Amino acid sequence: MQDKFEELISKVYKKWKIKKRVADEPHPDEELLACFLENKLSDQEAGRIKRHLLSCARCSESVAIQAKMVLAEEAVREELIAQVKNLIPTLKDQPTILEILLLLKEKAIEIMQTNGDILVGREFMPAPVLRSHNIKDFKDEVTILKDFQDIRVEIRIENKPAHAVNLIVQAKEKQTQNIIKDLRVTLIKGDIELESYLSDYGKVVFEHVLLGKYTVEIANLKDKLATILLDINT
Repeated sequence: MQDKFEELISKVYKKWKIKKRVADEPHPDEELLACFLENKLSDQEAGRIKRHLLSCARCSESVAIQAKMVLAEEAVREELIAQVKNLIPTLKDQPTILEILLLLKEKAIEIMQTNGDILVGREFMPAPVLRSHNIKDFKDEVTILKDFQDIRVEIRIENKPAHAVNLIVQAKEKQTQNIIKDLRVTLIKGDIELESYLSDYGKVVFEHVLLGKYTVEIANLKDKLATILLDINT
């Protein structure tokens, strides 16, 4: 009887310790949990989050919900990329595609979907973090960044009247961040090449791009380096 009583006290004490530790420790915010799911944290920070999740039912439930959402988005994205590759044979050798789905409003751009990082203020933030904060609208312009094999592509989308946008495309070396010149940047709609420019000054501007689905290809003299799929709606 005494042993059972001591065992009961031990269990109660352990539960109290866990609750006290969770109460004393600040809960990680949504941005930190999103970065944890995307493996963007240091080993030390990720270890701290894991220890917290083991003792905090609220945060572990939140992470489980976010993980399901991320897995669902990844499944849809992979299926979409597979369909696009089948429709456009020239994309089969491309390891990475930047997808941008946006809506044009009278005074704002709403990002519906992207697998790149988005410029907020002076900081590029992963798209899942922005979604967790429910940030979609950008007043006049938005800049999206995506790393490909050896280059980093920046695309600035400027909202213009009459349901149109300007696209400013710039490529940099991933390691040095030096601007890459002499790249061919081409705007394609369907099977039709609309515009194609050599980036003598490190960037190319496509003006007054109307609603619709487009492909932007970046290539050097030998290879195609990046492909951007752009879907503009109202």
